Amino acid sequence: MRCALCLFFPISIYTGQYVGSGRFFVRLVYVSAGLTSWKLGNRKTHYSMKMQTPWILAIGFVSLLCLTTPHKAAGQTTAINEKNSSVKQDLEKRFREYSEALTKRDLNALEQIWSDDYVFINPRGELVTKSQRLSNLKTGATEFQAIRPKSERTEVHGNVALDVGTVTLEGTKYGGKESSGDYRYMTVWVNNDGRWQMIANQITRIAH
Repeated sequence: MRCALCLFFPISIYTGQYVGSGRFFVRLVYVSAGLTSWKLGNRKTHYSMKMQTPWILAIGFVSLLCLTTPHKAAGQTTAINEKNSSVKQDLEKRFREYSEALTKRDLNALEQIWSDDYVFINPRGELVTKSQRLSNLKTGATEFQAIRPKSERTEVHGNVALDVGTVTLEGTKYGGKESSGDYRYMTVWVNNDGRWQMIANQITRIAH
């Protein structure tokens, strides 16, 4: 019994001192070998040294596997998912505000939603600046009666978010031309002092 305690006692010491290091593994194999040898030594009539070796290696391998298996911090994944879910809700709300501002031609609201360096790629592939879009809405060259977006994918990278989805436009004109239909959109948002602003977006007509 005393020999058994002497062999088990070093395990607690080595565990606290060498967990996660190569030296712990070496010493654990050494102790495991001692335990196995002590146990098997009392049964020499049934086990040979040749049969002891696989047991020693197996004990050492299992010990290393347990120590080197990565563990995620408790709640880490949940926290990240909760954050992304909150951002997605904020962006969905912001997109509704954006759609309402377009249909009502609320230039003041759009001034706040679009960043100063905002750019838009329209269905014809033309690059339109913030001032140009505001002007088009003011003159009626751009018009929307109904906007029905459906977000399909949202990715958050720090203070930048990417939203991809589809949108149905009704009673819509771009450059004075009828442009109603189904589109796929991509929008880039940036968080400025807690407020999400659109810095770029693009829409492409979906061929049916």
